[in-house]
Amino acid sequence: MALRGPRPALLLPLALLAACLVLASGQPWIEPNFIFQRKHVNYPKTPAPDANDYCNKMMLLRGLYGKAVNTFIHEPVSNINRICRDDGIPKIGGLRESKDEFSITQCIFNPDTLSISYIGVVKKLKIIVGCWNFYAVYYLEQL
Repeated sequence: MALRGPRPALLLPLALLAACLVLASGQPWIEPNFIFQRKHVNYPKTPAPDANDYCNKMMLLRGLYGKAVNTFIHEPVSNINRICRDDGIPKIGGLRESKDEFSITQCIFNPDTLSISYIGVVKKLKIIVGCWNFYAVYYLEQL
């Protein structure tokens, strides 16, 4: 009689095999950097009539709708990752501050409306990131 139904016991060995192949390939694991980019990098900046419309559009597109605060950085990823090497100043907790100012849009949840919407604030400031293997993986929100 043939076995039927899902086989969860087969998934674990396959997942472990895939992980071993990736680690054995010698390639750096930079998935956290991709997540960081999805949440915080928008270069070149997506056009919008104003900062509020930009935030409402981007928070929805990136699956961040409902988050209290999020910042989008409008600089190339290579410039941001450089903070984790020579262009960053070490800070407490393993964080690094950029030496240069970056163009950003900060999206802040607007509690005054009945629907979910955001107030966009355009700024130019030094950013603080957390790094792993010389890649930015965390953004420290600065209000």
